[in-house]
Amino acid sequence: MLIRDTPAPGAKAWFMWGLTIIFLLFQFILQGSVSAMAPFLAKDFHTDVAAVGWVSSSYFWTYLLLQVPGGALVDRIGAKRLLIVGTIFCAVGTLLFSTTTSIEGAVWARLLTGLGTAPALACCFYLVGNWFSPAYFAFVVGLSEALAMIAGGVGAEIISTATILIGWRWVLIVAGILCLGMTLAITLFLRDRPKHINKPPAAAGLSIRRQFIKLFSLKQVWLCGLFSGLMFPIISTLATYWCIPYLMTRYGVGVRIAALGSLSLFLGAGFGCPFLGHLSDFFHQRKVMMAVGAVVSFLTLSLALYIPYLHFAVVVALFFLSGLFASVYMLPFALVNEIVPEEVRGTAMGFTNMLCILLGAPVLTPIVSLLLKKSAAVQGTLHFSTASYTLALSVLPLSFLFALIVLFWIHDPRRKK
Repeated sequence: MLIRDTPAPGAKAWFMWGLTIIFLLFQFILQGSVSAMAPFLAKDFHTDVAAVGWVSSSYFWTYLLLQVPGGALVDRIGAKRLLIVGTIFCAVGTLLFSTTTSIEGAVWARLLTGLGTAPALACCFYLVGNWFSPAYFAFVVGLSEALAMIAGGVGAEIISTATILIGWRWVLIVAGILCLGMTLAITLFLRDRPKHINKPPAAAGLSIRRQFIKLFSLKQVWLCGLFSGLMFPIISTLATYWCIPYLMTRYGVGVRIAALGSLSLFLGAGFGCPFLGHLSDFFHQRKVMMAVGAVVSFLTLSLALYIPYLHFAVVVALFFLSGLFASVYMLPFALVNEIVPEEVRGTAMGFTNMLCILLGAPVLTPIVSLLLKKSAAVQGTLHFSTASYTLALSVLPLSFLFALIVLFWIHDPRRKK
């Protein structure tokens, strides 16, 4: 059944999604909050910005490690109870951070915050699967991703401004109180599934060991996570880390102008997630859409990197197209929702998200850094040239090609015959 033949979701389904997406967006804002506060934290903790970087990254230690266990808990106890516990942990971690006077205390607070927010994405997608028709799953997931990216960008600006106005401690106190407000709203209003589907979570009688064995035996989940992880680095590696210094070096522009390249990548992905998700739902062609996304992303990014003397505006436009088509990284989540049995669906979502994140910032970003340093050493200079950046960033088009190869072994169960 195509999306055009499926009744539109009701207001209650959108309300339940809204309750969870607020916490998901809050999570993305908290992820980047330390970066926005870095100069103020360094001053108050009597340290440098590099040390504050450890505080920022510590969030991901628990966040990544608990993706799969968090997903398994969603399958066992449902999203509502897990989100109640998660928002409480998040609030406590944020409030503890607001009172700490040391780097060590800040790290522990961030670890607790990462623990609380770890199951947010799995809970969101679990509820989308329960409240929305499968024909709308990819669109709603894409819309969630788009809003999350907007929240990450806008949130950093809001936190920076608020920190200047009221100080970082009060910003975190307000954030902690808001998180407790989410706890109350989730407790009062959230439901795991519609009333007419009155049944316990599918994995309630399944041991954790059997959940993991069942999940890890599903080759398609590994392939979907790998594809997503190979497409997402254009955001987690290029847009987040290397785009601005690359454009500053290539065109000799300032930070604000170079930031347009990073913004274009985020905007492209933010627009592409719901748009391509909707198209894949409408035509039942997820795998075809994933292939088109990988090919066009490869071509547009290659043109931007390898053709000399391109105007800055042309490169920014190519970056936008690359981000737009690379947003097919979220379609594997829709495939996983259709492929895996219900009792391990949340576990599979957490596992897919973990692979999506792991192959970007933790793996490819250090590889780019290593290639830059090696290139500079060969050239006998401490400065990175445009040629050095072009060589180092070549890992991204290669990543798209590897994603295309992985796609050959991925099956699309809903493909229109």
